[in-house]
Amino acid sequence: MLSSNKTLSIIIPACNEEATLHGVLESCKALHPKEIIVVANGCSDRTEEIAKSHGCMLISEPSPLGNDVGRAVGAKQATGDVLLFLDADFAIAPLVLQNFLRPILFGDRDVVLNDFNAFFYKKHRPHTITVWRQVFNELLDRKDLKIDSILSVPHAMTREALQKIGVVALANPILAQARMIKQNLSIAHDTSIDVITPNRFRPLEHGHTVPGLPRAEKRMIGDHVAALAEVFDSSRGGFSDGGRRRDIISQIQSGQYPLPITSHGWGVTTQLYKEKQLSVIIPAQNEEKTIGDVITQVRKIEPFEIIVVVNGSSDSTAQIATALGAKTLVFPEALGNDVGRSIGAKIATGDILLFLDADFAIPPKDLFPFCQAIVDGTDIALNDLDYYLNLSFPLHMVTACKYAVNLALDRIDLGIGSMVAVPHSLSKKALQQIGWVPLLSPTMAQVKGVLAGLSVRNVYTVDVDLLNRIRPQQHFALQGYAPAVERIIGDHVEGITYLISQRGIRGGLYDGMRNLSRLQQ
Repeated sequence: MLSSNKTLSIIIPACNEEATLHGVLESCKALHPKEIIVVANGCSDRTEEIAKSHGCMLISEPSPLGNDVGRAVGAKQATGDVLLFLDADFAIAPLVLQNFLRPILFGDRDVVLNDFNAFFYKKHRPHTITVWRQVFNELLDRKDLKIDSILSVPHAMTREALQKIGVVALANPILAQARMIKQNLSIAHDTSIDVITPNRFRPLEHGHTVPGLPRAEKRMIGDHVAALAEVFDSSRGGFSDGGRRRDIISQIQSGQYPLPITSHGWGVTTQLYKEKQLSVIIPAQNEEKTIGDVITQVRKIEPFEIIVVVNGSSDSTAQIATALGAKTLVFPEALGNDVGRSIGAKIATGDILLFLDADFAIPPKDLFPFCQAIVDGTDIALNDLDYYLNLSFPLHMVTACKYAVNLALDRIDLGIGSMVAVPHSLSKKALQQIGWVPLLSPTMAQVKGVLAGLSVRNVYTVDVDLLNRIRPQQHFALQGYAPAVERIIGDHVEGITYLISQRGIRGGLYDGMRNLSRLQQ
């Protein structure tokens, strides 16, 4: 290897890797490291014998340590200036590793990560962990890292970097990465090494042997959730709430703000829904051009009531809604996104609650499936927008957040189904379980519904992006996130925060059977 004044320690956890370890160690020796540390844990083959024959420092553990703990155990014993972490199940050519290590051995970088740009920009439905890597890095304001992560080998760090993040953090790689970012460590990620092709398939970890996500994916998603639990010091992670008037909601709850119902409207008692009745809830702000058509289309699915929550309007929205027979509430102030839905749900009397926006009309044939789904036993019926996962690459942050939250709930079947998007509908049971107040933060309401054991499904596709009105002040920004995007990201952080509060620091996800007590010895 090219001369450097920094010494190198290589750490390799191994569990029954006799078939590949020799090749891995031969490659490592070509780097002339100060030491190679093999953490053999739970081995019943010749792994330890092979490590000894190569002159490695052998740490022998009779039982498996669980994912990633071996790296931390090895790192505690390392004495080099730079620590390189590898896996034992495939070798990487010495010249490739030399190039990978240049920024840290010959430069001033604190950490080096494998560059996964090829997977980030690949035109295919993204892997679940790819999505979580993207979301995590963006939430920590490191969009430049894309999906690069110390989940992947090889990765390397200086001894000083390890001291700053704490060796125990290596047992959860994402927690280690979060601390690297928070410590403003300098991270290089310019060299791409293919570790996907040679990686060994382990049926117990990677196979779909039970419903839901494979065990390895649950573990890695849980690692991300646990890291967020440490990083964020507020329920929304510092992201804007979009001007929601939560104070008005509190006043309504306490009876200090009488609901401003200006018209009680009219509806029909229908037989369309097997004796169930339909309430349609429509928040509106300066929508005089569209509200009439929205209500006209809704009338065709025979609602018992149409509730229009007019807020912050200076046009004729309220008068038009009243003339068309809506139960109309008029708030002089803007309530902020989704607050009108929450208030409308509070006063709804139907068995089915259908939520719409006021700025575009949806034909009745596209509204009826959301009502019928509730009749058929669904509690939360969502707009099926999964085609987005195959539409543009990489994913927009909002799309990625929707998918990430559903994955954290072990509901991959929901894809990007979300109460953020209209149309969606709730059963009366769902409203009682969730409560009307949480509806002002749609993702938190959805998480609450899933955790309550409600039946949640994607039921029908309505391409609302083609219909939705563009609001430049909300949908565009010269730098950073547009206000609407920041609000929606904050909603998803709020959903994750609620999940952690209910299921613990990992959101209830598998932890890889890590023997963390070994690190305390």
